[in-house]
Parts: sequence; C-alpha cells; structure tokens
Amino acid sequence: MKYGRSTRILHTLIAVGISLELLSSLVMKTPRPGRALTPLQAFGYDAHAWIGMAVFVVLVLHWIVFVTGHAHKGMGHFFPWFSRARLNAVLNDARDLLRLKVNDPEQNDSAAGAIEGLGLLVASILGATGVVLFFGIAGNGNGAMSGAIRAVREFHEFWGPVMWTYLGIHAGAAMVHLGLGHRSVLSVFRW
Repeated sequence: MKYGRSTRILHTLIAVGISLELLSSLVMKTPRPGRALTPLQAFGYDAHAWIGMAVFVVLVLHWIVFVTGHAHKGMGHFFPWFSRARLNAVLNDARDLLRLKVNDPEQNDSAAGAIEGLGLLVASILGATGVVLFFGIAGNGNGAMSGAIRAVREFHEFWGPVMWTYLGIHAGAAMVHLGLGHRSVLSVFRW
C-alpha cells in the first residue's frame, strides 16, 4: 500500500498521541473540589490535557485532508455506509473474517478502511469533548465545573474504553496480518 507523506505523518502522530492519552488516563485523576491529587495523578491529568489538545489539532488536520479529497483511497473508503457497493465490499470482507479467512490487505481492505473510519470518529469525539473539558474545568486547581461540563466529562469518559477496545482490535489485526506475512500493513509507518 502506498500512502502519501501527509497521511503517514498524521497517522503516526495520531497513533502516538492516542497511545499517550490512554496511558496517561491510567494514572490521572480529574481535579475536583475537596480532592487532593498525588503528584503523579496531577501530572497525568496535566499531560492528558495538553497532549489531548495536540492530538485534537492533528485530528482537525486529518479531517481537512479528508474533506479536501486527499484521503488515501478517498473518504468513502473510511466511511462506506452511504454507498451500496462499498457497504457490500465491507460485508464480504466481514463474512471472510467470520470464516477466519484473513485476506491480504493489498486486495481486500474494505472492512479495514471502515474500521479505521470508526476509530477516527471515536478519536474525534474524544478530542472534541476533551477540548470542551480543557476550557470548561476550572483551571485554579480545584476542578470546579458546571452541570453541563460534568455531563460532557461523563460522555468523554464513556468513550475512553471504546478507544481502548478499538486500539486493541487495531493493533491485534496488524499483528495477525504480520503473522500471515502481510508486511504491507507497516507501510503507513515508512518514512
């Protein structure tokens, strides 16, 4: 598979950024009135907030690449839900996967593209809600927030485990492909 330089850079930045976000979420605690944070919890929260802002900027750039028609294989590859032909290709790939037949991604990558698109949507939801939290939680260290911001925080926290699941499936699929000799899955990281 051949990816353009911007796609390779954006994918790498998103992959590294989301991995750091997920790791920081394991040690952080959100400041709240009356809650004393350990230095590690406070550092994790600050790192999560600032890395999240950087990841959001990269996601916005990725969406700009998409909507300007520069996406690898086109935007429909990642969001096939509105095309009967693309949706049928995804369903065919899914049937093969249910039969434990893993095709070479050079020939059959419709389901992979659709799953990648879903991952981009989940990351974008997390990024957008994270930006709201960044500006909505009091920055004076006490973590005060309005009821609306609290609802956004709960929505944001709901999508975290979804991203963990996505990352596990995405990395696991890459390992299966590598185990089957499909080295082309690494081409998105070639510089």
